[in-house]
Amino acid sequence: MIGVCAANSGVIVVSFSIEDSHPHVLLYGTRSGCACFKNLFETLYRHFATKTRDGSVQSTFHCELYWIGDEDYLRNVGVYTVIQATKDGKPVMPYDYRWGTGSMYFRSPHHIPLWLIDDDGIIHDPAPFGSLPARDKRRVLHSRRYTIPDSWSVCNGLILPENYIDIERFESIYRTHNRFRVFMASPRKVEQEMLARMSAERGVAFEDMEARHLCGAECKSMFGTRDPRRLDGRQRILLAQRLRSQYRLTFRQIATIVYLPESEIRTYVR
Repeated sequence: MIGVCAANSGVIVVSFSIEDSHPHVLLYGTRSGCACFKNLFETLYRHFATKTRDGSVQSTFHCELYWIGDEDYLRNVGVYTVIQATKDGKPVMPYDYRWGTGSMYFRSPHHIPLWLIDDDGIIHDPAPFGSLPARDKRRVLHSRRYTIPDSWSVCNGLILPENYIDIERFESIYRTHNRFRVFMASPRKVEQEMLARMSAERGVAFEDMEARHLCGAECKSMFGTRDPRRLDGRQRILLAQRLRSQYRLTFRQIATIVYLPESEIRTYVR
């Protein structure tokens, strides 16, 4: 799905790691392109989950976008996206984890990509996507609507990450093998900064009653009424911006209490 999203969003995928409950993907591109990638990934995954999971299981899936504004943070994010499996307790090193790109960076030219090796240890040759029968193509894509270039390589049922991962861009973040090693060796520091930045971006979830009280007070101060439903669209956006800047409420909670779609809040509120 990450490969399909990369091919259909116009952004560059630098690294990723997929965990049991969540993915982490480092993207390079415009804000609109990254939003396109995010929305497409959510759509494809929800469709896949609906088809493959028990219908009685209720689940939600929502991704967040975080802007990376400085090099130190970027170095931490790069490491964070590839050490997830090991950090979360799986008995595997990042360079042996099949569902991440940790095996792709700072490797020798003789390295055999782990996606070419099946469960029995047999090495297979990749095939161009365009050479596959139609049924196999759908099985790889998990989609009838979206596709990938015919020249992209596929092996063992997977779109090989080498088709769309920018290895040079990732390696340029650290420049040397040793610098990459140093950042990988300090996961606690990396995780603390990541969680702090993510919390700042995501916002703080107040109790609903308290959030509504804050909203009513700000609404009264700004527009003379405690009821956001009396406001027009422009005024609701201004109120949303005030709630975000003053109290760091989450986008989802702001959308609920000012009566606007969350997509609108994410567009006009930072």
